[in-house]
Amino acid sequence: MEPERQVEIQLGHLCNNRCVFCVSGQRTQMGEARPLPVAPALERISEARAAGHTKITLLGGEPTLQPGFLGVVAHCAALGFEEVVVFTNGVRTARAEFIDAVLATGAKVTWRISIQGGTEAAHVRTTGKPRSFQRILRTLENLRAREAPVTVNMCVVASNIDSVPAFPELVERFGIRQLHLDLMRPLDAGKRTETELRAMMPRLRELVAPLSTMIAGFEARLPGFDVNIGNLPYCVAPHLAPWIHHDGSMTQTVAIDGDDRLSRPWNKYLTKRRDKIKPDRCRECVFDDACSGVFETYARMHGTDELVPVSSSQLAGADPGGRLLARRLRPLTRALRARGFDCWERGAAEIEVARDGGRFVIAREAGPARCRDFGITVAACPDPADALVELASLLDQDYGTIVPLACPPSERTIAARLRRLSDAAPFPRLRWRRTEVRPGRAEAWFDADDGGGAVVWFTEEGRRAGGGYRPVGEPTAGLREGLGHVLRALRPRLDASSMSAERGGPKA
Repeated sequence: MEPERQVEIQLGHLCNNRCVFCVSGQRTQMGEARPLPVAPALERISEARAAGHTKITLLGGEPTLQPGFLGVVAHCAALGFEEVVVFTNGVRTARAEFIDAVLATGAKVTWRISIQGGTEAAHVRTTGKPRSFQRILRTLENLRAREAPVTVNMCVVASNIDSVPAFPELVERFGIRQLHLDLMRPLDAGKRTETELRAMMPRLRELVAPLSTMIAGFEARLPGFDVNIGNLPYCVAPHLAPWIHHDGSMTQTVAIDGDDRLSRPWNKYLTKRRDKIKPDRCRECVFDDACSGVFETYARMHGTDELVPVSSSQLAGADPGGRLLARRLRPLTRALRARGFDCWERGAAEIEVARDGGRFVIAREAGPARCRDFGITVAACPDPADALVELASLLDQDYGTIVPLACPPSERTIAARLRRLSDAAPFPRLRWRRTEVRPGRAEAWFDADDGGGAVVWFTEEGRRAGGGYRPVGEPTAGLREGLGHVLRALRPRLDASSMSAERGGPKA
């Protein structure tokens, strides 16, 4: 789990790559980057630890090129940082002895490798260094041999986007823990002409196909792998929304300023939003609070016509697995709050709802009660259960109840039989309308699609369990068929021919 606050420090611009999107390689090529004294960095690191930071990231340029690099890592270890992230292009780490020297400092190091393409050709096109990809492969082999934690970062530009479908195989091969792809920020690219910027910034819609193929590859090879796409507007690819993010946990950045001096710490993500814009129509989007829009440079070059608000219903179609259930159900939570309920989003796929002592959990996993694409668990149910009745009414009206809400019975056999019905629902020809639970008895009410209905009831008294059913109105053909499925769910040996419309009926 990431700490709530972390710090990153740039040790200098010096770099041995020439990435098309990065100011550091450009400054090195122009002779403007040089080794920097280590004392100011050590001072900032000590200040960060004294302020309570437990995770620190060492950045460049290429941080391992700085003469005081090993001393910086050792200082972090001595101060007790719980994690030291080394963000490197993998050139020096191709030598196993260099990795061993870093580990000998005693620091708890996570290696964040800058791989600028899923294939060698794409990486070389982007970094401008012919043998850089082979060095990265040696780095990954060295780190895997030492069972070191490894994550990967790539900046998305035109020269590497078509290669991203190759990442699942690379990640699996080397046991990489996380992949982060981030859209290029023009302000970080150095001094570039309009032609250069256009060449490296494709239209957003051109990113969708390769990113979708990559995600499908991860889902097939490594389900649940931690892959995320930074700064892609959600509306461009709503089906990729579970893997998209803008911003992150609170991060203080200490950077190199124009005079090659270390800055005072500044809020990383607040600063990185300063050159982004969003059209007014984005306020209608379900992702408005999570999306920071597009870079001003992109808007100037390509416009903002691609940014079209996403509705809750569109998100439901794009997120059939319910990974973003809490966001999809925000219209429900707004309606509940208007009725006096308290609602909390517990992660991306779970909501807690409470009122009058009643407490309910809505999650994408199936619960004792279910709507079309989420489950509901009654965690607390006072008597009378007014909150339950009102919540059930809203769910039934707007979200297609399959198994209605009810207070959980305290009797073991009644609870077990209701669960068997819940697991088997929905039943052909029947709509499960409501469930009533009271001490020693539960009743499940069903309506048939051709009229009529029935009540299936369960009792428990002492150690004795009972039950049966009774028709309500005429026993129509739909009712007979549907009840046959209900009874088979309760007692698999029953078949439709054993159905009876008599009051009491066979014991369930």
